[in-house]
Amino acid sequence: MMNRRSILTITLFGTLWGAIEASLGTILHMFRLPFSGSILSGLGLIILLYVRKEMNIRGSAILMGLVAGTIKMISFSTVKFGPFAGIVMEGVIVEIVMILFGPTKLGFFFSGIFTGIYPIVQNIFVKTVLFGMKFVPVLIELADGISKSVGFGLGWWILIFYLVAHILFGCTAAWAAWIIIKQTQDLLSSQNSNA
Repeated sequence: MMNRRSILTITLFGTLWGAIEASLGTILHMFRLPFSGSILSGLGLIILLYVRKEMNIRGSAILMGLVAGTIKMISFSTVKFGPFAGIVMEGVIVEIVMILFGPTKLGFFFSGIFTGIYPIVQNIFVKTVLFGMKFVPVLIELADGISKSVGFGLGWWILIFYLVAHILFGCTAAWAAWIIIKQTQDLLSSQNSNA
């Protein structure tokens, strides 16, 4: 049930996520580090999963995504819709997975996989559907772009590496969120037993 405390929690953690996206994201993208988007997505996923499990309120992940996306969008000197859409979609993906699997280890695992794959799917979708490019040239362009960002070319193998790396980033973030939640619960239960 949505109440004043849950709205405050969603706003607080959505703002934290947006601030990380706006500040750390600017630094990572400025240095053109490979997988900077995956690093930011992973940090966002940790926040999303933590709050979604602790609150267990339907829609909270989407609302956090809207808050974080808005902060990211207004942090630019011009409004950029792409980062906003990506952040909101991460919240939507987590919310759908949590509805289907619940805030369980399996739900966290699938959240990591799907949020890891989403940027690749979004890239292909935008270029093929919105810009009318053919699928194979889009994949070749994607492989060339990845090769340039990591500094060497591996042909089609780079796409497999890229996909696996994104999935690993997502799953690692999901695992980290699970560990943080368990440690927080253990700490709180030990404090309550001592009180």
